[in-house]
This record gives sequence, structure tokens and C-alpha cells, in this order.
Amino acid sequence: MTSFIKNEDGSASVEFVALALPLFIPLIIFLQQFAGVSAEEEFARTLAREGARAYVSTSSSESAEEMMNKVIMVAGEKLGLTAEQFGRMAIGLQCSSSPCHSPNGKVQVTIHFSATANSRAVTASSQEYFSPWS
Repeated sequence: MTSFIKNEDGSASVEFVALALPLFIPLIIFLQQFAGVSAEEEFARTLAREGARAYVSTSSSESAEEMMNKVIMVAGEKLGLTAEQFGRMAIGLQCSSSPCHSPNGKVQVTIHFSATANSRAVTASSQEYFSPWS
């Protein structure tokens, strides 16, 4: 019996399980949360960029906002956004001049995902310029 107590075979495995594993669990949870936030930030940047491009690509200011919203929704579906994410999404539009469609005008599109109990708020913006010859 005393030789069994003095034998240290397997003690490293027991120490690893007892000490290291509890330290890895918070790290894994943190990395999972970070990956979720990073994905939403990328979604917001992509949607803002595509929305701004769609806005300046239209020929009239009457159809520009409608086209921007359609492009954002279709792109969001292609990216795999869930209905819950679409529900949390807000779209903002700012123009540097009035009317928005004017030569050298700047358009800024902002996509905002509001915070939930499981994720933080995410906001991204993109800007595009109208051609000086438009």
C-alpha cells in the first residue's frame, strides 16, 4: 500500500484536469463571445458599404433610399443574418448636401445592431461620394 501512495504515475494528468481545465473554460467562453461580436461587426461593415454603393449608383434621389434598403436586406440574407438580427438592425443615412444627389456630395450609411442580453451593440458606417459630373 505504501508503494502505491509514493508512486506518482498519472499525477500530471490529475493536476492538469484539476488546475488547467477550469482556467480554459472562461477562455473558451470569451473566444466564443468575441467571435460572435466580430462576425456582427463584419456584417455591419459589409452592409453599410453595399448600401452606400447602392445609394450613389442610382440615377435619382427618389429611388435611391428604396434601392439602398433593398440591397441591404438582400445582402443581409446572403450573409445569413437571422430574423432576430434583422429585428435589431437600424439603418441610418446622412447626406452632406441637399438634395442628396448633387455633384461631389457625400453619403454616409450607418448600420447599427442594438445590444441584447447575449451580445453588445455594434455600429459601422461607410461613405461614398457622388461624381462631380453627376
